[in-house]
Amino acid sequence: MQKKFHAYDHFSKKERVGILAACLFALGLLLLPYLIPPKPLPDVSTMTKEGAKWKEMLNQELVAAATNPINTTMYPFDPNLLDEAEWQRMGVPVAVAKRIRNYLSKGGRFRKAEDLRKIWGMSPSLANRLIPYVSIRHREKVFEKTIRSIYPIDINTADAEAWKSLPGIGHVLAERIIKYREKSHGFGTKEELRSIFGLSDSLLTKLDPYLQIHESSLQKMPLNRASAYQLVVKTGIPMGIAKDIVRWRQENGLFTEIEELLAIPGFKPEWIGRFKAIFFIE
Repeated sequence: MQKKFHAYDHFSKKERVGILAACLFALGLLLLPYLIPPKPLPDVSTMTKEGAKWKEMLNQELVAAATNPINTTMYPFDPNLLDEAEWQRMGVPVAVAKRIRNYLSKGGRFRKAEDLRKIWGMSPSLANRLIPYVSIRHREKVFEKTIRSIYPIDINTADAEAWKSLPGIGHVLAERIIKYREKSHGFGTKEELRSIFGLSDSLLTKLDPYLQIHESSLQKMPLNRASAYQLVVKTGIPMGIAKDIVRWRQENGLFTEIEELLAIPGFKPEWIGRFKAIFFIE
């Protein structure tokens, strides 16, 4: 017996204290389960409001299942169109019928019969019984081509809204046309529109059938004050003839009548009517 404890004497004092502490700790772990009082079991009778709600839903489903026999008369139906009562007549529990209507009211849609299996609470056996009778009416997208009526306009009197009614003319371009028209004393010809930035030749060609100039809308300007550029854009005559008119006016004095233009070499008689419609003699 003394020999057994003789080995213990070979440990230092700190080592003996450590051994003793380890033994006490191990003993404490063994006795711990007996020292902590057992946790009482939850009272099953106490249920949360959420639990009560689910219990009520379960009871409703059980009652519905009992009152809707499996041999309910079936008929083809579109699941996207049935109301709750019709779902229940087909054997679907009340809670599941409400869940389906809630799904549809939020924008959901059954695209194929198998989608019934995705409804939470829909039993596999019930889905198997309903799927053969599903007949979904697929909505066809009807694209109606909008035909906008385009009415001709007088380019000298049309306001911004009238210009915007033409294809290819927006707010900015319409305002630009009107500002140019005000500065240039109106349009003498449709060709004058080509001087406006943003009106391409292709667009003007497309719009040509809808552009008009009524004689009553022409704003006449004095012939003796018109520049060569104005003569060209207002009448469409060549620039060379327009320069000759200005030169003739500078050398021979102001025109007293429009017919004097016939004395200018190269001036065509058929232009006289155009000049009379656009210019006047002061």
